[in-house]
Amino acid sequence: MNIFQKVRMKVMTIATAVTLSGTGFAYEGAIDTSPEVLNLDIFSYEDFAKQDPNTIQLLRKALLEKGIVGIRGVPGYKESAKRYIEKAREFSSLPLRVKQSYSPNRSAGEFLGYEIGKEKFLRPNGSWMVDDSKASYYAFVPNSLENKWPIECDLQTPFQEIAYLMFDIGRRVMESIDLIGPRTVIASNEITGVGRMLHYDKQSDETMENPFWCGAHFDHGLFTVLLPAFYFLDGKAIPEPPEAGLFVRTKAGTQFHKVVSDDPDVMLFQVGEFGQLASNDAIKATKHRVHKARGGIERYTMALFINAAMDTVIRSHSELTKDARYGAGAGESCRFKHWHEASLNRYLFKDEEDQ
Repeated sequence: MNIFQKVRMKVMTIATAVTLSGTGFAYEGAIDTSPEVLNLDIFSYEDFAKQDPNTIQLLRKALLEKGIVGIRGVPGYKESAKRYIEKAREFSSLPLRVKQSYSPNRSAGEFLGYEIGKEKFLRPNGSWMVDDSKASYYAFVPNSLENKWPIECDLQTPFQEIAYLMFDIGRRVMESIDLIGPRTVIASNEITGVGRMLHYDKQSDETMENPFWCGAHFDHGLFTVLLPAFYFLDGKAIPEPPEAGLFVRTKAGTQFHKVVSDDPDVMLFQVGEFGQLASNDAIKATKHRVHKARGGIERYTMALFINAAMDTVIRSHSELTKDARYGAGAGESCRFKHWHEASLNRYLFKDEEDQ
């Protein structure tokens, strides 16, 4: 491995503020058993592909006001999602020792492969709760020789198939709103992608003391593309439970709203913090969390994180320049590598905290 690869592996040990080995997410309130539902803006792929001016204007508006949108009808997407979920479930059913044989050596700065996360959540009483019920499988997208893949089942083919489709559409969305491309400092051919298979394991009544599979946070990169979640009970597919799933908060100080994402033909897009910085607040990062399902239900999905090249330099006037991670004043320069590493330093749960 050359020095560039080592640096790449080190600085990309996480693609989002949801880390491999844990985060300092806030435990923000109790679960609402009858949550308000977000009025999610969903656009047709046909209108988007035509670059219909009204569609693009409304898409920009939704990403500013809500930080999340959907596109329905991407050719081949629904079929690819089905193949991916089948193999994700097959891999997840393997013995733990087999899955752990594909784990990264985190002490060496690796992150690709299988990981059981240990995110920590702050309870209202000030104590911490560690949640290790979520498993991940990370890989670069497009595929790379650095990726590791299981030999017990063909996870690679459907993983890369769906993830690359998500990467491609995500790139086109970012180009259409001038987040990347010739009118920006972020070149379309320099963005990077990391796919994350997510398996949220079934929960017992005892584990529901912490009602979240994932605590409230922002993704710190450019853009995140999401596959609607698939739920299973006793091996059979079921609709998304009303209390479970992705919840977002569109404005500080307001409550979280449930994102109904039960249509496998809809691809979802969320704004990351660096996307907000690069756009000078023309779009807003999405604060989000995932609520657990009751009664032994499992959840599968994929997140595709899109980041700028590590040497990308922006000069932002965003409100996020006030964050210490920016390391400079409004209008002054910040390199993505600096923002990325500062985010890791803030949120990464250090191994020694377990000792």
